[in-house]
Amino acid sequence: MGNMMKKEGLRGTPAKDLVNNKSIIVDPDGRKGHTKIDSDTYNVLGQAAKEMKMGQATLIREILHSFCMYYKDAKVLGNVSFYHTPKTYETWLAERSDVRVLLSKVVKMNNEIQQNSQSQEVKIMSNMIVSLTNMMNLTHKTVL
Repeated sequence: MGNMMKKEGLRGTPAKDLVNNKSIIVDPDGRKGHTKIDSDTYNVLGQAAKEMKMGQATLIREILHSFCMYYKDAKVLGNVSFYHTPKTYETWLAERSDVRVLLSKVVKMNNEIQQNSQSQEVKIMSNMIVSLTNMMNLTHKTVL
């Protein structure tokens, strides 16, 4: 048995992937759904699961379910390209902060318009702009 080679990675992969260094099992029985994931994502999933008072595997199943619904919806609308532009968590959080600030400004302007304008048309248009801004905010939340 002197000539046996030691396997370094999962299932005989020649080298360990340094990025995907955490193992997760999604299936509750533990027989299916095994995958590797980067430690940053793994840590955030664990923290989120703990805060949401649910198991990590349950959270991952819910995330996958939500993604499938979003994917089907995006496919109907003709845009499923968000995975081709990867973002870091920090970039996404910075953008979320910017979107929140803009949403707050639009809502503030709407309140001023509702109080100061005599025109019903202007008030309706202002409310429509707030609705569109809220829709863009919801869309941005799902794009990572």
